Amino acid sequence: MNKFINEDLTKAYKLIDQGKTALVCTKGINEKQYNITPIGWFTTYDYEPVTKVLFVSDPNHQCAKNIERTKEFSICIPKNENDEIINKCGSVSDKNIDKFAMFNIKGTKATKTDTFILPENAKAIIEFKLIKIIEESTVKIFMGEAVAAFKLKD
Repeated sequence: MNKFINEDLTKAYKLIDQGKTALVCTKGINEKQYNITPIGWFTTYDYEPVTKVLFVSDPNHQCAKNIERTKEFSICIPKNENDEIINKCGSVSDKNIDKFAMFNIKGTKATKTDTFILPENAKAIIEFKLIKIIEESTVKIFMGEAVAAFKLKD
């Protein structure tokens, strides 16, 4: 993470590319298992006193189940929208799969959450604690509050 610097949590929303895919990182069901899920339906909804985001997920996806269980997640904003990790990690959802191991992805332990993040592939990383989950029809809306934020050094 030495390529990154801390970002003020009130300004972390500026790190998010609206309309782009984010990689949501969560803790899996096993001790050393972590998950990565590409999410296209996310946005900031507040930034005072700190940045808050929401995203939409199928409640049957492992990402949703992991966040419900652990009450935390991280979002990595890819350097490249065509990053192969997006396609690979979006191709499978299973509680027993470790996508880091399956796709030989290098991850680093996050600073404030029990997640693995992708500093080699990200231009920004934000860690969140879960605030609320809203069920709407066939989806769940996850709302989180930033607890740490990092951006690439200029």
